[in-house]
Amino acid sequence: MSNNVEYKIEYGVDRETNQVTATIPELNHLSSFGSSFAEAEANVKEAALGYMEVLTQENREIPKPAFHTEGTYLKIFIPKIA
Repeated sequence: MSNNVEYKIEYGVDRETNQVTATIPELNHLSSFGSSFAEAEANVKEAALGYMEVLTQENREIPKPAFHTEGTYLKIFIPKIA
């Protein structure tokens, strides 16, 4: 697998709080939120990087990205661990 992976992000908006949620289904439905789409995306990227770090430390397999369809994708660089 390449060091660059792309995962699809799904967005939602809570009508009561106007908070935007960003979810990455391929990473165990990892999600985060923010007051804007950009903030939610930045927060979910930070969470995804942490998740990848834990998987790497535990020598667990990084989930393979699914086939691309229309939508927004988050590109993540995974450094090689010696």
